[in-house]
Amino acid sequence: MAAALSGVNLFPACLAASVLAESGRRNSASFLPTATKRSLLLAGPGRTARLRVAATGPATPQKISDKVSESIKKAEQTCEENAESGECAAAWDEVEELSAAASHARDRAKEADPLETFCTDNPETVECRTYDS
Repeated sequence: MAAALSGVNLFPACLAASVLAESGRRNSASFLPTATKRSLLLAGPGRTARLRVAATGPATPQKISDKVSESIKKAEQTCEENAESGECAAAWDEVEELSAAASHARDRAKEADPLETFCTDNPETVECRTYDS
């Protein structure tokens, strides 16, 4: 149901909405992320669903942290008028996903060996040479 194209996942949310509406069960579309299911259920059957675009790929924690801050501001602005709307839920789902991505990026940065990071940037140095025996 999802297609990966050059680091971007395009998800046909309208198809997912019809699957959820036909079955009447929350967990019937196991291929959907929980945030998407929640957004579609809040939108309800018969309403137009938008195409969900999610970029995948490495990003630095600084960029992610900035995106998290921006998405929190957007979510607060979106929810000022109607905190019960599907748009509000979708905005907070985006905040949740970006926060998780930032956490995973921090964990990856902690696991990285400083020498490996150095050698990735400077493969020609003496410390990074490998010899065949």
